[in-house]
Amino acid sequence: MKTLILCDFDGTISIRDMGYVLLNRFSSGDWESIDRDFCEGKIGSREAYALIAKILKGDKESVLRFTREHSQIDPHFKSVYQYCLENDIDVKIVSDGLDFYIRTILDAHQLSGIPFYSNTTHLRADGGTNIFFPHSSEECGLCGTCKKQIVRNHRKEYEKIFFVGNGFSDRCGARESDFVFAKDSLYPYCIDQDITCHFFQDFSDILEDLKKKIRGIIFDLDGTLIEAYEAIYLGLKEVFQQSGREIFSFNELKHYLQADLESTLHQFFSPEETQKNIPIMRKKYEEVYLDHTHFLDGAKEVIETLHNRGVMLGVASNKFGRFSRLALNHLKVSPYFKSVIGAGDVPRNKPFPDMIHAALRGMGLLAEEVVFVGDTLTDIETGKEAGVDVYALPTGFHTRKELSQKKPKRILRELKELTNLLDQPL
Repeated sequence: MKTLILCDFDGTISIRDMGYVLLNRFSSGDWESIDRDFCEGKIGSREAYALIAKILKGDKESVLRFTREHSQIDPHFKSVYQYCLENDIDVKIVSDGLDFYIRTILDAHQLSGIPFYSNTTHLRADGGTNIFFPHSSEECGLCGTCKKQIVRNHRKEYEKIFFVGNGFSDRCGARESDFVFAKDSLYPYCIDQDITCHFFQDFSDILEDLKKKIRGIIFDLDGTLIEAYEAIYLGLKEVFQQSGREIFSFNELKHYLQADLESTLHQFFSPEETQKNIPIMRKKYEEVYLDHTHFLDGAKEVIETLHNRGVMLGVASNKFGRFSRLALNHLKVSPYFKSVIGAGDVPRNKPFPDMIHAALRGMGLLAEEVVFVGDTLTDIETGKEAGVDVYALPTGFHTRKELSQKKPKRILRELKELTNLLDQPL
């Protein structure tokens, strides 16, 4: 069974929405109000096209010439298409746009071999336009081209169906697919609907994802693999007591925890007091942390599975390096990790990339062979600074929606997903 990529056209392959470009040039009426009603959900695309057909005027030769002159596709799409041809991956276009400009643009870029599904048009001799909907569905009746039905129609022929899109008409197709590459308004929709997706800016991101083979995984610790909040709170409590201050409640801890200990303490103490209190915090933490540190659900099993399948593992944590290594040893997984980097092991903590770079050197791997798994916005920023893909995990401070604001490569539902992503990350 093969893999299929179904790809939207306007705003995805075509950099601009060609329908809007043509309307702006050849419409003889108020197409903006029609589009506004469509975007607000007052009408579907079939009704919008019925109204547009009445105001779209232009002789066929002029319309096609204008389309050719203004065609501009993503500069990396051809590379993705070539890769797919060489690796037995089929590519088809699914568009709620119009066939004449899709065909014209594909021809102009020597891509006429790509099959496509779209609404069809008849450019009349009198300059008028008729629009037809051969791929509509009466299930909802809104879209001219029902992308959901097209995905379903390909299920018997393909084992995996990937969807690439950017907008409103892509939502139903995204829900039906096995995996989604999303940008623009489709990306937050996928996050909100818990649809497995990768954010992409252009097709070079998609090409990297299709080629990627994961050889190593670098983990954050607290909130990703382990939970040590009680120990952290007891350490902070000691600092506050010795400073003669009343500490906040344990339930408020996540609100005050920052990327590293210094940043956390600096919210309550002067720079001089902070430096004096860091060793107090670490001394108390060292006394209690092993008794108050445990794996997050399923983390040990994931670590063991990844190790047994030959994946090289590392850690990059703003926890003090010695504490990180002792915690992993206490939890009996230390031999599984090739490199464990923590605060004090490199000149700069996260969000600077030093820890990731040090872990990569220790693992003997390149950035493109590795993913970094973390639970905070700082982790996402760190991974991007280091040039590695970031898989974010909503098990710590942040929700999926909050994590999505930094656009990590992927947002995992749980750690166990990693064990299915070794040979092919999609």
